[in-house]
Amino acid sequence: MPFLKKMEVQDLSSKYGQKQRGVVALEPIRAGEPVFTCDLPNCNYYRLEDPTNKLKKAQVLALMEAYPEAAEYIRYYTYMLDDDLFDVPRHYKTQETTEDCLLFNHSCNPNCGFGGDEEELVIAIRDIQPGEEMTYHYGLMDSENSLWTGLVCKCGEKNCEGELKFDWWREPKWQAKYEKYAGAHIKRKIRNLREEQKNNQGTS
Repeated sequence: MPFLKKMEVQDLSSKYGQKQRGVVALEPIRAGEPVFTCDLPNCNYYRLEDPTNKLKKAQVLALMEAYPEAAEYIRYYTYMLDDDLFDVPRHYKTQETTEDCLLFNHSCNPNCGFGGDEEELVIAIRDIQPGEEMTYHYGLMDSENSLWTGLVCKCGEKNCEGELKFDWWREPKWQAKYEKYAGAHIKRKIRNLREEQKNNQGTS
């Protein structure tokens, strides 16, 4: 059972439009508690060690052209594994959702993050009240080459940034708050950035 706390999928089209759904908490959840774990046999994605559906951006865009009826599904549910390597959901042709982790929407003030580099465990990063939408920050997964770059955020938070640019990983304040909850790609980019900055300081 992937949901580890009482939650349900709800229609949030009044907030996001276009019949958008989301996941809403049905019970209080404490910071640090696990809320979702990937059911690997039913996962929307092939295992990371399986090269199936691991594509470069040009290949993903070509896939969207080949299946225009699934283009929005592919765009929204494909995420980055590296600067030019993307993980496409296995059921993109039928647009099927086999696990509801796909329905955690973005927020500029999220209440969830990842409990490990492989993004198979989602945990609460602050206390969550019943009726609150379960969200994570898309910057935990994607950087500037994201298929979502330019997406207009509708989270409604006071700190909402509007257009999503996916350069958060470069900001020290964002790193301090979210790095430990990020996936492997973003953690790797932050480590490389720090190493580059350290080397530049050593040669200046």
